[in-house]
Amino acid sequence: MATSSSPSLKEFINKKRQPIETIKKKVEEQKTDKQAAKPTTEPSTKPDAETTTEPASRTRPITLSPSTISLFLDCPRCFWLAKNKDIKRPSGPFPSLPNGMDRVLKEHFNKHRKDNTSPEELDGRFQGRLFKDIEKLKTWQNNFRGLRYTDPESGVTLMGAIDDLFVTADNKHAPLDFKTRGYPRKDNTHEYYQHQMDLYSFLLEKNSLQPAEFAILIFYHPTGVNPSHHVVFNPDPVRVPVNRQRAEQIFLDAVKCLLSPDPPEPSQGCEWCDWKENK
Repeated sequence: MATSSSPSLKEFINKKRQPIETIKKKVEEQKTDKQAAKPTTEPSTKPDAETTTEPASRTRPITLSPSTISLFLDCPRCFWLAKNKDIKRPSGPFPSLPNGMDRVLKEHFNKHRKDNTSPEELDGRFQGRLFKDIEKLKTWQNNFRGLRYTDPESGVTLMGAIDDLFVTADNKHAPLDFKTRGYPRKDNTHEYYQHQMDLYSFLLEKNSLQPAEFAILIFYHPTGVNPSHHVVFNPDPVRVPVNRQRAEQIFLDAVKCLLSPDPPEPSQGCEWCDWKENK
C-alpha cells in the first residue's frame, strides 16, 4: 500500500495549536509590562473631605451674614452646628409680604434717586442725599453678592445686603434699612437691629466708603385704608448710632467659634438646645 502524503491528525492539531499558544504568550507579556509600569509608592494616608473630622468651615469657603451673626449671638452652639454640621433650627414658611414691601420701597427710593429729590421719609430729618450710583447699589442690595469683607487670617467672609445708602452733607455713608411692622415701634425697638447696623457700617468702611457715625432705620406700619382701597403705611425713621469696632469684634468672635473643633456648650435659655438635651 502506498504511503499517504497527507499530515496525520496529530500533526494537524499541533499546527492549529501553535497560533493560540503564541497569542497567550503575548497576552501574558503585556500583563507583565503593565504591572511593571505601576508606581510602587505607598497609598496616601491623607483623609479626604468625606472622612475628615475637621469642621466644614476648614474644608470649604464659608460666608457669614448679619442673620447668621444674630444666630451666633443668640446661641453659639446652634450657630456652630448650623455652619459646621448643617444641623439647623426648624423653620416655617417665610411670609411674602415683607419681600413685597421691600421691592415697592426700593422702587419708591429709586424714583427719588432718578429725580434727585429726597424721599418724604427723610426730608427735613437728615441732611444729605441718596447714593447716586444705582449699578453699584444693585450689587450691594443683592442677597448673593452684597457688600463683602474677607478676614485675611481665617478666610471667612462677611457679607451684608443693604436696602439703600444715604450720603450725608459731608460725604459720609450711612446704611439705610427698611423694616415693616404690624404696629408702631417701641422706644427700644431699634436696639434689636443694632448689630446689623454696626456690621453694615463696618462693611462700608472695609469697602473704602467713608462711613457715617449712624445708620438710618425706617419703620413702616399700617394705619388704615384710603378711599382708593390702598393700605396706608406710616413711616417712622430712626437715627441709630453705630460702632464699627464692636461689629468687628463680634465677627471675629463668631469666626473663632466657627473654627473650634468642638461645639460650644448649650446656651442657657436656648429652647432648641433644651429640646435636644431632653428629648
